[in-house]
Amino acid sequence: MFVQATRAAPRALVRLLALAGLFILVVVLQTGVTSALRAIGLAGGLALTVSGALVLALVLGVHLASRARARRAADTLEAARRAQGLPDGPCCLVWRAPSGAGGDDMPWDLTEPLRVAYPAVARRLGIEGLAVLEFEVGADGVAKHIVCLEAWPAPVFAAAATRALSDARFQLRWGAEPRFGASFRMPFVFRVAGAAKIKERGHRARAPRLFGRA
Repeated sequence: MFVQATRAAPRALVRLLALAGLFILVVVLQTGVTSALRAIGLAGGLALTVSGALVLALVLGVHLASRARARRAADTLEAARRAQGLPDGPCCLVWRAPSGAGGDDMPWDLTEPLRVAYPAVARRLGIEGLAVLEFEVGADGVAKHIVCLEAWPAPVFAAAATRALSDARFQLRWGAEPRFGASFRMPFVFRVAGAAKIKERGHRARAPRLFGRA
């Protein structure tokens, strides 16, 4: 199963938009303050100087506050990345599902599409991932005995896939015989739209075994 997430806007674009907005704000404030000072009788040149100083002080205050906030956000994101064992920097995955990974030999169908939440920190950092789960389906159509066979590059992808599979419901295919006690495998491939630079066809992801049984 492919889990897609949109790519975050480039930092350069975000900064450009912020600077453009700040420029417009400065022009509006400068004009408004200058007009107000002239209205109370301040000379034109003095009014322009005072309004410029006030607007400059405001801009510097906003800039320092935004930098402090950005540093705190970066520190929080870095702490979350380390806690989740994610790699330092973007990570692209090229994957072709092996045969027998939840294929036609499985007599169960999902009653509705799986709803998998892309790990938030991994999405913000542009990190793609993989989780291969093995499970059984009970008579009530609920997945049980879920085991992670492979996870890359961090267990957080396996956790997201496990939560989605635990909430899933299966129904027996028309004409199929139930196989209670049989194990099935399902790969979950987490992709960030536009992140991968290599075509999928003909390439296989190298997913080291982090935990789970072989």
